Amino acid sequence: MAIKSSLAFGPEENKATSLAMREFTLYAGLNTVPAMIVRVDIKSMSKSASALRLSTGEDSIYSLLIVGDHLYAGLYTSPGKIVKVHLASFSKVETLTLPIGENWVSSLASSNGFLYAGLRMWPGKIVKIDLNTFKRTGLLELRPGENNVYSMAISDRHLYANIAMNPGGVAKIDLETFRQVGSLRFLPGEDFAQPVHISGDFLFAGFYSKPGGIARVDLRKFEQVDPSAHFYKDEDNVRSLVVHQGFVYAGLDTRPGKIIRLDQNLRRLDTLSLEEGYDGVYAFVPLNDLIVCCIYSSPGRILLLSSGTPSESSSYQIAFFVFSFILLCLAFWIFRKKKLK
Repeated sequence: MAIKSSLAFGPEENKATSLAMREFTLYAGLNTVPAMIVRVDIKSMSKSASALRLSTGEDSIYSLLIVGDHLYAGLYTSPGKIVKVHLASFSKVETLTLPIGENWVSSLASSNGFLYAGLRMWPGKIVKIDLNTFKRTGLLELRPGENNVYSMAISDRHLYANIAMNPGGVAKIDLETFRQVGSLRFLPGEDFAQPVHISGDFLFAGFYSKPGGIARVDLRKFEQVDPSAHFYKDEDNVRSLVVHQGFVYAGLDTRPGKIIRLDQNLRRLDTLSLEEGYDGVYAFVPLNDLIVCCIYSSPGRILLLSSGTPSESSSYQIAFFVFSFILLCLAFWIFRKKKLK
């Protein structure tokens, strides 16, 4: 991995938390008061308009999602709010304020004309919203002890939400009935699952713990697949996760930030350590052969990453195994030669 290019935002455009992309236009949500959305032309790596500043009381974007012609921003407020933005004009259409007691929108997902908002609460809650009317139509509360919905992913008419507890886990929701139908907890020590991402028949969950790590779930059986990946000392707090072109990328909420790349069997391939001032890696979006990530710093930043080749350390590992295999073959040949005598 390598940084191909980067873009620092302007004054007061701080703490990038979330990303959404349509073709080559990137939208970055900021944890500011009031919240702001920055629009970026990825081809030129430049801002394509002034940031969209939301209204007073519309603070702290922690999730973005594009559905159709609109961008939806989830606000980390009490009560929670969701802002609807028209993409073509880059202007706010309206704001949905949730009822009192439905707080801190931390994630968004969409399926079949509905928007789902995950709330960071004890236990976690998921709000269902009709996109045609932009009205709240339902609320699902997870089981006792299943707290803090930071991240959600949808596959085969089911929604999967992280469980940020000790140990961490994943909740399974049937979207047709909007009811929880399953719950999976990881192994002891695999705590505070926060980001989740689905690739094919597998779900990957990152641990916001010290040190961090990643678990893998077979969605056909809804069972954890061993072994999990556990990172090294000081490689803490997996804040973002994406699977792209066969690789798993984990962004760490550390100072400075760090990105770890693994294969889909969770074998570690290489690591990219960022510079001082490039703090937590809060979100990824894939772009052809590249990946865009946002940095929780002041000012906020986005980085454009090229996958490159596995790091030198991985190359040394491969060379070691090849050399060991050659030695084993040589020993076998010597043994057979002595036996024939």
